[in-house]
Amino acid sequence: MRILLYEIRKAFHSPIILGLLGIFIAFNFFLIYENSFIKDDLHKVNQFADKYGTEINDEMLDKMKQDYEAQMKKVNEKTNEVLSKTYESMDEFYSDQSFYPADHFNEKELLLFNDIALLEYYYFTSLHLEESFQNIDPIAIAELEIKQYGISGQAAELIRSQYGKFTERYQEVLENKEYKHLFPSQRVFETHLLLFKKMFKAILIESLILTVLVTAYIINFEFDKGTYLIAYSSKRGRGLWGDKLRAALIINVLLFTIILAVGMIAYFSVFSYKEFWHVPISNFFNAGKEWFMSWWNFSFLEYLAACIVLAYLLIILFTMMTAILARYVRNSYLVFFIFLCLFGVIFANQGIIPRSSIAFLLGYFTPVNLVLNSFVWFMHRAVTFTAYFEVITVVVWFVILLFGVLFCARSFRKCDLK
Repeated sequence: MRILLYEIRKAFHSPIILGLLGIFIAFNFFLIYENSFIKDDLHKVNQFADKYGTEINDEMLDKMKQDYEAQMKKVNEKTNEVLSKTYESMDEFYSDQSFYPADHFNEKELLLFNDIALLEYYYFTSLHLEESFQNIDPIAIAELEIKQYGISGQAAELIRSQYGKFTERYQEVLENKEYKHLFPSQRVFETHLLLFKKMFKAILIESLILTVLVTAYIINFEFDKGTYLIAYSSKRGRGLWGDKLRAALIINVLLFTIILAVGMIAYFSVFSYKEFWHVPISNFFNAGKEWFMSWWNFSFLEYLAACIVLAYLLIILFTMMTAILARYVRNSYLVFFIFLCLFGVIFANQGIIPRSSIAFLLGYFTPVNLVLNSFVWFMHRAVTFTAYFEVITVVVWFVILLFGVLFCARSFRKCDLK
C-alpha cells in the first residue's frame, strides 16, 4: 500500500501534469464562455417546460396556443403604434425588410419579441410534430449514409441486413411517444453538439493526453532517472511493474474525474437543463443531421450517465494500451510520441481499407473512433449498424489489452533491464 501511494504521489509532484490539468480546465471554461450567448434562451425554454410540461399533448398545445395568441396581440399593438403595421406571426415580423427592429424598438421590447418568437417556434413545431417525425425514414437515412461514405459490396449488404432492427426501434419510438417531448432544440441551440461533441470530446482528449503522460511517466520513472537497477533489485523487485500500473490507473481515473466534474458542474451551471433530466433523448427536438434516435429508451440523464460510464472504460483501455507500450519503450516522451502515431494510424486505417469490405465497418470498432465520435454514442447510425457497437468495442479491446498487460507483466519478470 505504501508503494502504491508513493507511486501515486509522483504524478502529483510533476509540474507538467499539474500544469496541463490547469490548462485543460481553463480551456473547458473558455468553451462554455464562448457559447454562453444561448443561456438566456435556454432559460426561457426551461420556463416553457415548467409552465406547459415536457410531454406534448392536446392540453399542452391548447395552453401554448392561448399564450401565443395573447402575446402576438401585444406585439401587434406595439407594431401598429410604431410602424402602423400588424403581423400574423413573428416570422413575418422578422422577415419584413422595410425596417430594422433595433431602430424602432427599445431593448426591453426586442427581448419580448425574441421570447415570443421562441414560443412561436416551439408551438408550431410541436403542433406539427407527429407529421414531421412520421416523415422520417430510418432506411432512407441509412441509405444516404451508405452513399455519403461510399460503402458498397459486402459492407453495404451487412448494413442493409440490419434494416429490420432500425425500423423496429423507430416504431418503438413512435408507439411510446419518446419523440413527443419539449427539449432544447438542436436546430436552434445545437446543445447536443455543444455538450457531447465540443465539451465531452474535449474532456476525453484532454484526459487521454494526461492518461498517456501519467502512465508512461509512472512506469518509466526509474528508467528516466537512471535508478532502475536499484528499484528493481529491492524486495518488491519486478513486481513493482504491477504496482506502477495500478497507480497509473488510479491517477488517470482521478484526473478524469476532476476534469469531468469541474467541466460538467460549470456547464450545467450556465446552461440549465433542470426541466429536462427525465425527457427521452430521442425526442424530436434533439434530432440532428447525423442522428435522430438512440438505440434504447434513454432519458437525458440516463444517456449522460451511460456516456460517462463509457468514458471511464475508455480511460482504462488507454491506460492498458500505454502500459504495454511503456513495457518495451523505456522513455516517457518516446512512449507519448509513439502513442500519438498509433492513434493516428488507427484513425487513418479507415481510409486504407476498401469500402466494399466488411473490414471497413469492423475498423470502426476501436477506442479511437469512440473518442472522436462521442456525440453519437448509443445512437442509430448505419456505419455502426448494431445497437451493441459501444459494448462490443469496449469488451473486445479490453480482452485483447488484458492479455497484453498480463503478458507484459510476466515477461518483465524475466527480461534484461539493461
